[in-house]
Amino acid sequence: AADSISIDTEWKDNGFLVGIQSGRVIVYEADTQQVYEYTDIDAAVLQKLHPSVYQDLLKNVHFDSKKELYRYLTVRKTMKTQYDVCVVGGGAAGMAAAIAAAEGGNTVCIIDKNKKLGKKLYATGNGRCNLANTDMKDGHYHSSSETYQKFLHTCLGEQPLHEMFAFLHSIGVYTRCIDGYYYPISMQASAVVWALLDRIKALQVTTYLSETVTDIRVKKDGYHIQCNTEIIARKVILACGGRSYPSLGGCAEGARLAEKLGVKQEPQRPALCAVMTEENTEAVKGVRVACSAWFEEGNTEWKQSGELQITEYGLSGIMIFNLSSELGRILSEKSSVKLYVDFLPEIEENAFVQGSRDVNRSLYGYLNAYLPDKLAMYILETACEQPKQALTELTEAQLHKIYHLCRRFPFHVRALKNYEQAQVTAGGIRLTEIQPETMECLGHPGMYATGEMLDIDGDCGGYNLTFALLTGLRAGRACHDKN
Repeated sequence: AADSISIDTEWKDNGFLVGIQSGRVIVYEADTQQVYEYTDIDAAVLQKLHPSVYQDLLKNVHFDSKKELYRYLTVRKTMKTQYDVCVVGGGAAGMAAAIAAAEGGNTVCIIDKNKKLGKKLYATGNGRCNLANTDMKDGHYHSSSETYQKFLHTCLGEQPLHEMFAFLHSIGVYTRCIDGYYYPISMQASAVVWALLDRIKALQVTTYLSETVTDIRVKKDGYHIQCNTEIIARKVILACGGRSYPSLGGCAEGARLAEKLGVKQEPQRPALCAVMTEENTEAVKGVRVACSAWFEEGNTEWKQSGELQITEYGLSGIMIFNLSSELGRILSEKSSVKLYVDFLPEIEENAFVQGSRDVNRSLYGYLNAYLPDKLAMYILETACEQPKQALTELTEAQLHKIYHLCRRFPFHVRALKNYEQAQVTAGGIRLTEIQPETMECLGHPGMYATGEMLDIDGDCGGYNLTFALLTGLRAGRACHDKN
């Protein structure tokens, strides 16, 4: 068994062979033929902070004197590490950017605050990883910029799905399309994460995990990125993501770094989330109903159809998620937004009124033929009608009133749910700060921003992951020397 020795142990200057054995830094002293464990250096820490040093030791490094050995294992331990490209953030955009940059011959590292790369990606699409969508219309994206469509056309390219699938196939991810939604054939997000990780490993991209970048400074020799150690890179790609799902690594560090660097941003807010209403919805919580919902601002109307889920605090469901980005933008200026729900989108008015004359039922029983019981009662109470009243006692005016209320039922949205319950972050770096062809930050040569850090967010259906991957690829490829 190897004896443990400290840095102060006297060694003869007859040469030393240093390497890694069973996760320990081992020193072999040639003169005495003794093997020692170098307890001052933890191999796991060395691998995390200086992978290049660790890789050297795996091959065994020879030193002629104790002085050389001491310098290598102590001075090298605290030296600055240099790369061509440093990617801050190990999500979908960051991993795509690192792969693209490394494929151009750059030395690349990724810094991520989580214990493993792609942590949030594992949860995408309820673990199935909805990668993309057949419908790539601009209306599925949202931004504070009035010219965001032009930005999208440039950064996503003429054939975004073609480029997306070409990249996925190159790393060994193959897809299937279900009702317009693309997933990995295995229907598991892990298939995508593992393929990205395998490519990162093959390209010898260095990863720094459980590290938080606290500062980025521009100096003559490049960007100095400060985390547990100091990394110097010719170019840096910001792929920090947003603030959604803090339990999966969502945070505000990216926004703070951009602010320190003087990059202009729009205020961040939750998106793809449920909303809270002024109305008390406790009596109808748990109700699910197919309908449409919309709201208006000025001359613009936003509308979605699908399944509405009513909760004790308000409204939820994918259709509400897809309205939440624009609702949040308006709520940043107003205390509430009136949102209308059409609970009878397929029922004609005459059919509803005339149908009431063909049956001998109560008003509540008749409305329950069209809507869930709890919802029928809720609507009648809102209309101040007597649920047990016979249909024969109702005037046509009353029936028309009830019908119109069902077709245009008002809710007042007062707030969005928080980041822990939001799938993405709206707001971020202004699009006017970014060159869409390369994702380079204007006024900051060699610095790029990608994915959720930008003031663009998409609807449910793979839009945000498509945007993250393609902007990551564009930034990484912009780091190639030929560019």
